[in-house]
Amino acid sequence: MTSHKTCAIFDLDGTIIRASSEQVFLSTLLSQGDLPTSNLFAWAAHFLKVKSLSVAKTNKIYLRGLAVQQVHEIVRRCFVEVLRPSIAQHISDLIHAHRADGQTVILMSGSLSFLVQPFHEHFQTDLMVSHELEVVDGRFTGQRISLHPYGKNKAKLAEQLAVEHGFDLSRSYAYGNHHTDAHKLALFGHPVAVNPDRKLWKIAKQNGWQIVE
Repeated sequence: MTSHKTCAIFDLDGTIIRASSEQVFLSTLLSQGDLPTSNLFAWAAHFLKVKSLSVAKTNKIYLRGLAVQQVHEIVRRCFVEVLRPSIAQHISDLIHAHRADGQTVILMSGSLSFLVQPFHEHFQTDLMVSHELEVVDGRFTGQRISLHPYGKNKAKLAEQLAVEHGFDLSRSYAYGNHHTDAHKLALFGHPVAVNPDRKLWKIAKQNGWQIVE
């Protein structure tokens, strides 16, 4: 039997907001002096070892030892002061329109779960998929505990959601801004490139996908 459940999956950084949520958070941590210097050195050493920014970005060693409660308080302030005001109004309208149409609205972001959570609450989205970190004794270890929603992993996670919830992706919508989102967008009947980078713009043009600036 063919499923008739549909969804709309939204990326966060560069799609719902123009900024990088993690960069905003990290600059706040640095400006407040809340980041142990040893953590920054450990992250830099890891980067030099792997020689890949995309691999290094998945390692959150800079958060090692920080109290979850302290981080959540900083994030709440970042959201109110910087992140919420940077939400694109037309994307906000789209989220509400998809909900009004009875679609399941999903936030899927490679950003850290505590940064995605305030957007999940703000929009009252149905589901949230993000970068989950390990917590031991109320403190972050810096280690990842789930599949990082980035590149091909986003496509894999979208397929998992479709199976779990019975979504018909051929009738569903997906929004993304970066060329690494193309794997996910290609699975959907209604792929939308939002403020696409040059590579995604080219892919969208070749495939006849909708482009929203």
